[in-house]
Amino acid sequence: QRMAGHFGVLLEAIASEPNTRLGDLPLLTDAERQQLLVEWNPPASQVPRESSIPAMVEAQVRRTPDALAVITPERQLTYRELDAKANQLAHRLRGLGVGPEVRVGLCVERTEDLVIGALGILKAGGAYVPLDSSYPRERLGWLLEDAQGPALVAHSHLLSALPETSATPVCLDSDAELAKQPTTAPVVD
Repeated sequence: QRMAGHFGVLLEAIASEPNTRLGDLPLLTDAERQQLLVEWNPPASQVPRESSIPAMVEAQVRRTPDALAVITPERQLTYRELDAKANQLAHRLRGLGVGPEVRVGLCVERTEDLVIGALGILKAGGAYVPLDSSYPRERLGWLLEDAQGPALVAHSHLLSALPETSATPVCLDSDAELAKQPTTAPVVD
C-alpha cells in the first residue's frame, strides 16, 4: 500500500511538473516528509555540539547502565561494563603517556575489544589509528611510525603480524595491569 501511495505521489508530480528530472520529484506525502524530517529528527540545537563520544557514552551509562551496549556472537556488554573496561584501559594508557592528540595504534579483531579499545583511547584523550593485521607489514610499519604513539592497543596473538615498534603494547586479552586500574573515568587535561 505504501509503495502504491508513493507511486501515486510520483505520478501526480510528473503530471503537474512534466519537465522536472525524475530524481527531483517527490515520493513521500507531505505527512510522511514531516514525520521523517521533523518529528523523527530533533533540531540540531537539541544535540550538544561539544559532546564527545566518551561523554555521550557516559551519559548513556547514567541513563541506562544495565542496557546492552555491545553484542557480539561471543559476548555481550552493558553500558556500565563497557564504560568500566574503557576507563581501565584509559588509565593504563594515561600511565604510558597518552593524552590529548596522542595517536595510539589499535590492532584488535572485530570483537567487543574493538569498541573497548577505541573508547578507551578516546577517554585517555588520544586518537586511535586503526591497524588491520592483514595489511602488508610495510604499510603497518609506516602507520606505526607515523603515529609515533607511546602505546599500542592490540590482541596478543596479533602482535607477531606487526613490525617492531617502540610503542608499549597493551594487550586487551592478556595485560594483567588493566584489571588493577580504576573503573572511573580518568581526568584528561
